Amino acid sequence: LFKYCWPCTFFVPFVAEPFVAQWLPQHVGRLLIGADSRITGSNAVKALELSEMEQGRYADIMFNVILVTLVPFIAPAYMHMTFLALITSHVYLYCYDQMKVLRYVVSFEISSLCVHTLGMQLFSIPVSTLAGALVFKANQLTGGQDLGDGFLKDNNLLMAIVGAMLLHVLLHLVLLHCVARGFSEDVDRSESTATYENTTKLLSATYFSVNP
Repeated sequence: LFKYCWPCTFFVPFVAEPFVAQWLPQHVGRLLIGADSRITGSNAVKALELSEMEQGRYADIMFNVILVTLVPFIAPAYMHMTFLALITSHVYLYCYDQMKVLRYVVSFEISSLCVHTLGMQLFSIPVSTLAGALVFKANQLTGGQDLGDGFLKDNNLLMAIVGAMLLHVLLHLVLLHCVARGFSEDVDRSESTATYENTTKLLSATYFSVNP
């Protein structure tokens, strides 16, 4: 599992991404423009246009974290190495995304917090997996030297692990809902007399000034 995680899953795809997603389309666009004299003006601009920013990074990170939480079930001796590999690769990923946001995307289309909220809800999966791993390891401590010599065995152990995971998912979602609702507020702007001109003097960052 560690060899699958590092570097194949945690690092290699994200190292290749700048070349495949940014450099290669730009290079192919330059070759097309150089090879065909009919591609001029706005068509040439479109050929070299960068991609839009998408929110698929949530899935990338979630998959990596789920892999880490599976380590205690299979090879707990590699736990610290796997976490170190995860942190190292995600520090690089954070720096790359910073550069991508500032230099290599043409536009954003994030109209709501739905994806972000879903990401926080899905994070209950890896954390609940850790809860199941805790039950699994705690059961091993109740036995002797043999691997399957714990207090719970077979279906009873499986039911305890699944029950701990489901209980955590339930608590996670309930607490997340309560916390998010506590920090959210609905503002009634029906009686507002503020004008666009006066508001831009206070907040210069507007849709038109930050979206090229």
